[in-house]
Amino acid sequence: MATKTATTHAVPASEAHFTFRHIPELDGFRGLAVLVVVVGHHLEFRLPYHNPYFATLDKLGVLLFFVLSGFLITGLLHRERSATAKINFRNFYIRRVLRLAPALLLFLAIVIVLIRFGWITDVSRVEILECLFYVRNFFGHSLSLGHIWSLSLEEQFYMLWPWVFSLLSLRRSASIVTYVCLAMAGWRATAIALQLFSYERGIFYMRPYFRFDSILIGACLVLWLSSSPRATASLTRFLERVSPLLLWAALLAWTMFAEGYTRPVYLSVQELLVVAALAQVVLCKNGFLGRIFRSRALCYCGAISYSIYLWQQMFLVTSVPSWGLLRRLPFSIVIPFVVAAASFHFFEKPILRLKERYAPQATGQPAT
Repeated sequence: MATKTATTHAVPASEAHFTFRHIPELDGFRGLAVLVVVVGHHLEFRLPYHNPYFATLDKLGVLLFFVLSGFLITGLLHRERSATAKINFRNFYIRRVLRLAPALLLFLAIVIVLIRFGWITDVSRVEILECLFYVRNFFGHSLSLGHIWSLSLEEQFYMLWPWVFSLLSLRRSASIVTYVCLAMAGWRATAIALQLFSYERGIFYMRPYFRFDSILIGACLVLWLSSSPRATASLTRFLERVSPLLLWAALLAWTMFAEGYTRPVYLSVQELLVVAALAQVVLCKNGFLGRIFRSRALCYCGAISYSIYLWQQMFLVTSVPSWGLLRRLPFSIVIPFVVAAASFHFFEKPILRLKERYAPQATGQPAT
């Protein structure tokens, strides 16, 4: 969810070749993801009436982050390993710490101050530690820090994924990851159908053994594009025939209306629609779709999306104690954006420059 874009560029399908390097449209994709979270939280928690269909929008935003994260970071790992025949694990984890720790530590420090002054009342000291150690998707019950579950899931994945990926055959990695994604989707569908756990408790949504495929499917996409010119050409031809408006409308409709009728396969179909939308952004950048995702406003939202995601929760989701106007429009949205921009420019950005020292040596490119 929280990655600085070291993205990709796809040449025309006729050349049937894909090269992983920078593409600004994916900053816009990340910007859209955080806007979907913000809008979804406002519609779910700040409207005077409850609409169950709005409760799924923020979850779509999180899924957009997950799929994009798997795509980007696996692309970097594949590029590094293809160039050097290995992965520098030390540099990888240093980059992750430099990207994630500064904003999270600042956010949690402010949360502790607000707790001391009685402005936040639903967070315990133990829950602060659960967030610091990225286990919030197993523990914790507050609304104020509820969103840290997604950061926890993502970091649990990346504690394992570079090591696992280093053991896979590069030539067969796309096929293997595809099989793993299918197996996880099948396992989740079976567990939901057999009611092995309570669906309402969020176990199927937050636990890594039910959700890792939401990140892995992005990895699957970049591995196929990087290893198979035929797959790249075929997918490009197919997506060029699909209207972006139709694809995104189908994703939105499925997200809002399908869960109650399709629980065992709901998330799996949603993942496929998201990865198709991501692939279309990567491979079919001409026309209005590319212009939208290259827009300055959307790309800037993408640049500060991690901080926006951290700060929006306490303004849009938590209601007790009352913060008066601070939790009402327009302040409930404007303030998180302003605080996120300040955090990014004055606190995170100077530290992010250190990441360049730990970029993969074979490419010299900025790394996630």
